[in-house]
Amino acid sequence: MSERRTVHLGYLRRHAGPLMTVGVVSVLGIVATAAFHAVTGRGLGPAAFGLLAAFLSIVNIAAVGASALQNAVAVATARALGEQADGEDETGADGADTADAGTAADVDPAIVQAPAPSPAAADLEASTGATSASAVPPGRLHRIFPAWDSALIEAVVLGGVGMAGVAALAPLLADMLATSTLAVYLAALTILPSFLFSVAQGRLQGAGRAVAVSGWSTISQVLRVVLAIAALAAGLGAVSVLLAVLIAVVAVTVAATWQVRGAHLRIAGAAFGRHSIILIMLTISFAWLTNIDVMLVRIGTTESHAGMYAAAAVLAKMILIVPTTLSLYLLPRFVNRRADSGATKFGVNVVLVTVGGAGVLAAGAMTLLGGPLVAIFFGSGYEEAVRLLPALSLAYLPWALAQGLLIRLTATVSRQALVVLLLGAVAQWTLAQWVLPDLGAMIAVTAGLGVLVGATFFILHARHATAEVTP
Repeated sequence: MSERRTVHLGYLRRHAGPLMTVGVVSVLGIVATAAFHAVTGRGLGPAAFGLLAAFLSIVNIAAVGASALQNAVAVATARALGEQADGEDETGADGADTADAGTAADVDPAIVQAPAPSPAAADLEASTGATSASAVPPGRLHRIFPAWDSALIEAVVLGGVGMAGVAALAPLLADMLATSTLAVYLAALTILPSFLFSVAQGRLQGAGRAVAVSGWSTISQVLRVVLAIAALAAGLGAVSVLLAVLIAVVAVTVAATWQVRGAHLRIAGAAFGRHSIILIMLTISFAWLTNIDVMLVRIGTTESHAGMYAAAAVLAKMILIVPTTLSLYLLPRFVNRRADSGATKFGVNVVLVTVGGAGVLAAGAMTLLGGPLVAIFFGSGYEEAVRLLPALSLAYLPWALAQGLLIRLTATVSRQALVVLLLGAVAQWTLAQWVLPDLGAMIAVTAGLGVLVGATFFILHARHATAEVTP
């Protein structure tokens, strides 16, 4: 057996078990999410469920921004821990797990601060290999708010602005939705906790605690189901279900933040630095490209056709769950091993094979079982969605592969990847105006852009790998 093959088998043995655990926990969260929609949809009825869906769209928009912040915090945390471990190795100190630390080349100008850890945080540090780091002079904001680091400042600013914006529009939104302003205020109140939750999740993810990250997300979904069932059993309406969502978000935010309290996972440096902005924009722009198509179709065609396309898109985009789950585990490892070209290439190949295989299976399942699946999720009257589903499933396969490559490019804070996504967004909008209301042509545009973005991402990955091995 060659040395390279032995190394690759070692990687698989080391990481297959944790990855499978993360996958199982994530699947439970997906099942809980589906159960929430089924319970509320059947318990509220079409009119009230439509109102709830409008409120949840506010929550989901905030979730995109929160997810972007989580990735930024995860990368900064992983880089800081890797830099810390490398510094200890250089001085001969007992360092962190060097097999996972790698070389801290091109480190983000952030460093782990060293507050006194709590007893609970000691367990977290032991599991991540984190030890105390040298303190650096804090920035101005950190002197004013000594308990806040840059990640927390970003969460409060982004979440606070979003919450205030929705609250300011509450009378207008309530009038448009023919409901009370209380419901809109409840939706607004979920925004800030969502961003604070993303900071805790980002710290855990950056420290390699992928199971904890997926676990807290799953617990949040389960809490929503349980509280929604209780509210509906009591004969309450959509506003009470929204209150259940708020309670679930606040509960997991407090619990996840408590888990990382006092651990050496705080990041110093200016809030909204260059790296942080690039990382946030990478996530938001990719989310835009993979979600805005439904709105473009709604604008460019009839309500009936748009509804059919949206129903098919919900099922077709399920493949994107695979790279999202892989990112929870692999993102901090790509950060810490970014100077190890062999390990990085192998990791990317595993991602591509996993996502590609899952995508082909999903497309086959959508082709063979599209009718029953659409009937289960949406009921009768969606025959056109069944017809669109096979092609749309194939169209989103290259986007899933691109998202897998984006894990690696996020770890390198790739500005070129951000430029590609922004150009893709412009091309998507322009081409949609040209081809709609032809849904077949729109699906072809989606597939073609996915292939172009994915191929460009692979080229960028190859360039990064070449640069890393160049003396």
